[in-house]
Amino acid sequence: MLKRTRWSLAAATGLALGLGLVTPAAAAPGPVAAPTAAAARTTAAATSAALPPALARLLPADWDQRRAAAAARLGVEPSPAQEALERVIDPADHACAPTALDAFVEDLVAGVPTEDLLVLALFGGLDVATYDALLHGTASDPRYALDPDYRKELSTSFRSAQRFWDVQSSDIQLLAMHGAAAQDAARVERFYREVYGVPAADARELAALVVDAVRRLPGGADNPLLTLNAYAFTAEGDDDPLVAGVPDKIVFGDGILAFLEHLRIADVGARAILAHEFAHHVQFEQDLFDSPLTGPEATRRTELMADAFATYFATHKRGLTLNAKRLLQVERSFFEVGDCSFESDGHHGTPAQRLRASQWGADVARSAQKQGHVLPSLVLAGRFEAALPGFVRPDAG
Repeated sequence: MLKRTRWSLAAATGLALGLGLVTPAAAAPGPVAAPTAAAARTTAAATSAALPPALARLLPADWDQRRAAAAARLGVEPSPAQEALERVIDPADHACAPTALDAFVEDLVAGVPTEDLLVLALFGGLDVATYDALLHGTASDPRYALDPDYRKELSTSFRSAQRFWDVQSSDIQLLAMHGAAAQDAARVERFYREVYGVPAADARELAALVVDAVRRLPGGADNPLLTLNAYAFTAEGDDDPLVAGVPDKIVFGDGILAFLEHLRIADVGARAILAHEFAHHVQFEQDLFDSPLTGPEATRRTELMADAFATYFATHKRGLTLNAKRLLQVERSFFEVGDCSFESDGHHGTPAQRLRASQWGADVARSAQKQGHVLPSLVLAGRFEAALPGFVRPDAG
């Protein structure tokens, strides 16, 4: 379950940013049939028809369907960076008001030719690092080592979460995704073959386009646009051969860390994201994704629960012991970045809804401060379900 937390960007874009969540366990094994028109919508599908003929001819005729099917197969949510880049390419085609994320992305691609932006947005160039780390990254491989500036902080917080929560978590690996994956022709070619089923010769041609586009970005492979997310992943219970043997993971993109610094919330932001992503693993282990809700309501419930669990752990006396006031300020900054697709199945909740869930988590942690008692995760989940109607009440008024 790749959970692109829009916290990562999820939080950032309201995104937990809901950073990411990848959930192959929930997807059908093996080849995936083309989704329905509604289910198959991807940001690429909305604009690929506008590709110049010289670029369009390089893609399979069913390219949009392939991208949608791959995302459904692995549970990969649309990247906030992808959506922001598409708004940069065509501002008139989107209803959302400009956000801090939009401004950040616009600066990252200043002066880049439109053709290169189209390659990154519509050819899957922004997906390379995500899928590469998902399918091939391990904590022992130096190519996926955490940013040195955050390694100790994240590793310590990760171990604290493992001790705090009452679920099996020793098999979770904490690693990074770096833009170098999108500059490595062999890894990009493998991405096209594995994820989209593109023949080897065509995969090499597409890889060359992506590598060239990345090379021309300001900063090249180090440009934060390529890794502007974080996510939790599990393949538990999934018999899809593509993810066979892939361990549970929490993956941090260098780009999301750069965005936290841009927002001036890096002092707490990285640990807040780690807490959110680990909360998704608690949900995985306790089957807390199961719900009678469907569509946007189901996703909002899942994300609001992760927000609540994350803040509970992060502010608890036996958790990260972060200052609740500062953490909630940081979370507010995340949530207000600007996710306005409220009817999307992937929407993570309005800023007000997410802040209410987070405040609730902090309140529950504070109520146990004297004895330092940690609630069993299923007990906490039960209390959350009872409080959920109050979190999702209308924001107006």
